[in-house]
Amino acid sequence: MKNKIKVNIEIQKNSNIKYEYDRKKGKIVVDRILRDNFKYPANYGYIEEALDWDGDELDVLVYSEEVFQSGVELNARIIGAMKMIDDGETDTKLIAVHADDYRLEKINSLEDIPEKWLADVKNFFTTYKNWKRPGITSVSGFEGIEWALNEYEECVNLMNEYGNMNKDEFIKKMKIEHPEKYTK
Repeated sequence: MKNKIKVNIEIQKNSNIKYEYDRKKGKIVVDRILRDNFKYPANYGYIEEALDWDGDELDVLVYSEEVFQSGVELNARIIGAMKMIDDGETDTKLIAVHADDYRLEKINSLEDIPEKWLADVKNFFTTYKNWKRPGITSVSGFEGIEWALNEYEECVNLMNEYGNMNKDEFIKKMKIEHPEKYTK
């Protein structure tokens, strides 16, 4: 399994604007403005060839000191994943580092990045939607590179098989075939 991937950046680190890739339009669109003082703690992107259980491309949080412009593609190294549920749907976030930054060459696992960064990421994704409905998002923890690579491969297979399917139809079908990926 490969751990080098291409990530398309949707949201810049420290942005309060939620952008989202719209597969049908082939564009990044503005989804909403975050409430209060919430700002994304990492550059946030997606993997075009991988479909997550929520019907969107598989998300990636890119650890870097840099702020990458929305719409750019970069090379990244998968080092782990954050297990998340968003509104009852599995919404995994792979964690990667920018592969073309020499300063990050020694980062090869989650243990190599600051614990505070992981805590900030977990806190953000656990709380940023609470105004809608308390508990709408939950983070059950972090997994290492092997788990993350397996998740990536699973999502590539989903894209190959179901990528042309309408998002709502996909989720409805998957809830029947894979109920373990969804909560009630």
